[in-house]
Amino acid sequence: MRIVHISPESVPWAKTGGLADVAGALTGYLARGGHEVTLYLPLYRSILEAGYDVGSVERELGPAELGVDASAVIRAVRAPHGLRLRLVEAPDLYDRDGLYGDGSGDYPDNLLRFSVLCRAALCSLSEMPDVVHAHDWQAALAPVLLRAGLPPGAGALAGKSPATVFTVHNLAYQGRFPATEWPLTGLPAEWFSPDRLEYYGGINLLKGGLIAADRVTTVSPTYAREIATPEFGFGLEGVIGGLPHPVEGILNGIDTEVWNPAGDPLLGSAYDADDRSGKAANKRELQAEFGLPADPYTPLFGFVSRLVDQKGLPLFEALADRLGGMPAQFVFLGRGEPRYEQLIDDLGARFPNVGSRVTFSERLAHLIEAGSDFFLMPSAFEPCGLNQMISQRYGTVPVVHAVGGLADSVVPVTAETIGDRTATGIVFRSYDPEALEAALEMALALFDREDEMRKVIDTGMRTDFSWDASGREYERLYQRMLTETGA
Repeated sequence: MRIVHISPESVPWAKTGGLADVAGALTGYLARGGHEVTLYLPLYRSILEAGYDVGSVERELGPAELGVDASAVIRAVRAPHGLRLRLVEAPDLYDRDGLYGDGSGDYPDNLLRFSVLCRAALCSLSEMPDVVHAHDWQAALAPVLLRAGLPPGAGALAGKSPATVFTVHNLAYQGRFPATEWPLTGLPAEWFSPDRLEYYGGINLLKGGLIAADRVTTVSPTYAREIATPEFGFGLEGVIGGLPHPVEGILNGIDTEVWNPAGDPLLGSAYDADDRSGKAANKRELQAEFGLPADPYTPLFGFVSRLVDQKGLPLFEALADRLGGMPAQFVFLGRGEPRYEQLIDDLGARFPNVGSRVTFSERLAHLIEAGSDFFLMPSAFEPCGLNQMISQRYGTVPVVHAVGGLADSVVPVTAETIGDRTATGIVFRSYDPEALEAALEMALALFDREDEMRKVIDTGMRTDFSWDASGREYERLYQRMLTETGA
């Protein structure tokens, strides 16, 4: 199949979160499978600074082609596995410190920035694709444009319409803008209506993507059900419930080449499911890195995340004094909201059993996964999550709130699941400090039961979280859509 992906980020070129991991892994899987896959990304400053190949100029696009007052250059790059990378170069829009914003907030011209991404991608296509797959609100205009009749310069698509897929990676981020910015979409006025992109008097790009795409997917089966409810729908549950086809939840995978304790170049000691001796060495290194006593018999809990409400920081805030008194060690790594940066800083300063770093470090993220005994993911909501899968692969037992992809990828520790060797983690149901505290106590008890702990670790390390299963689901979805349309 000829498949076009449009995403605001993708590993290894640009990343702020799990979306980048998914875009990179899925497009790589499809390209390795023999499909002709083209990935469109903005040419951010960070890509230039990292020294990535930015290829050669393939096409120049001006306002006449784009349909908005902007210009862009398409640069063609041959990426690994035969992936066709296309970088949308527009220095006025993308040559900035951040992908979506800076310390003062989101960039005020984000609507134009990502309108240009979608329009440039569609305008530069030289051949008719079978499928156009758009990711999150930043790419949501792509299916809308195709449904509305395309940008002026999209000659290869004139009079034709490929199948469209729109993936919601996190419904909390919707791309909402004031109605005064409508001209930046380049869309006809009739598309600003309650049954299309209008939302409480403003613009909602994600709503448009939901309505315009032929199929909508999200990143786990449980999250697909959750977003149709008021609790998790963020105001769009009615739109989601009214779609002609139910949202399909396809659980993300992880890149098992990058996340592999047997060959991880960022670790000092390698190990695998058959020989875990290297994990103890990584624990010692992690304890030394964070100034904790080198004690193999004290359970170590790791946390790596953006420091925002969603990730469970209010629960840690409520349990701060309790963490300091537990017979355990804790390490926190991340950046985010100033109040939570201050929280983990204070925890590290107040308690000798807590280490913290207000930063993001790929090396430390890998070390925490490898050196911890347990990995904390008490998220209020979690569309999919990747760290709980990475943790299992690294022999680190996840402690998770039973939402979204966490519920789909962690088998709770019970007497029954220990007995049949299916248990992979500690799962709590209620989102409150008491439930998290009870989960921590359960983890401490499991750590003391060495035989059961070994069984849980072994099951997790042997669970297949590769992109093979997830990639096949997307292939089947694409093929099903093409069969339905007779393509």
